Amino acid sequence: MTALRSLGVPVVAATHGKLIGGGIAVLTCADYVVAAAEATFEHGNLVRGVCPIGGYTARLPHAVGPSRALRMYLTNETIGADQACAIRLVHEVQP
Repeated sequence: MTALRSLGVPVVAATHGKLIGGGIAVLTCADYVVAAAEATFEHGNLVRGVCPIGGYTARLPHAVGPSRALRMYLTNETIGADQACAIRLVHEVQP
């Protein structure tokens, strides 16, 4: 994740399907994120007993705000692409 953030060029990510934990961590390293309309996002680490990786817990609050990040960590809610765009986790939703 550190290498991705230190490339020195803009990083664009495209996603589809279900992103859980580490997949979202990668998105937080990108400068611009496009999600397919059917994409879903879930923190997923706590319920699986997994420790977040790659600075995920540090970068997610910067992307979505501290209270929203805490809600994602603690409730393990699954959000859709439109909602992810509304909270600024992704920048654009495409069909």
